Formats: sequence, C-alpha cells, structure tokens
Amino acid sequence: MAPNPLALAPYYNEWCLTMMDQYYSDNELADLLGISLSRLRGKIYQGEPLPARIQVPGSRTRLWRKQDVHDWLAQFRTEDSLFETTRHGRKLKR
Repeated sequence: MAPNPLALAPYYNEWCLTMMDQYYSDNELADLLGISLSRLRGKIYQGEPLPARIQVPGSRTRLWRKQDVHDWLAQFRTEDSLFETTRHGRKLKR
C-alpha cells in the first residue's frame, strides 16, 4: 500500500524551507550585493568573478549556496581602521 501523499506534506514543506534557508536566489544575491538583477545577469554572462553557483538541470533557475557567497565576500574584507576619510571622500593615511 502506497503512503498517502498528504501525510508526507508536512515533511516535504519542512525540507523545502530548510533547503531554501541554505541558498540565495538571483534576486536575493543581487540585493545582497547592492546591484540590480540585470547587472547580476550581465556579470554572469560576461564571466566576471562571482561565487560558485548551482544550475538546476532542466531549469533556468540558479541557486547560490549561502556559505559560498559569504566565503567569497570575505575575500574582499578590508581593514579601514588604518585610514581616515576626509569630507571629499579621499582616504588619508593616519
């Protein structure tokens, strides 16, 4: 006897929510980077450096693993404590 599909629904929904907590969509990544969705797509098309992405087979959907995105962003961390910004936006060494 096959299990009732409705009985599995709570587990499926919980699994979906857990999986979505681990990934960014294109829209979420663009928001995080402070760029438009079309600019993100342009960066992908032009081959600009971006974190690793997941291309779902048979779908146009792209997923970005949150840990990969945060690791990639950490590469660009700067120590601004060595510099002081003037009113005109230039940085002066202390």
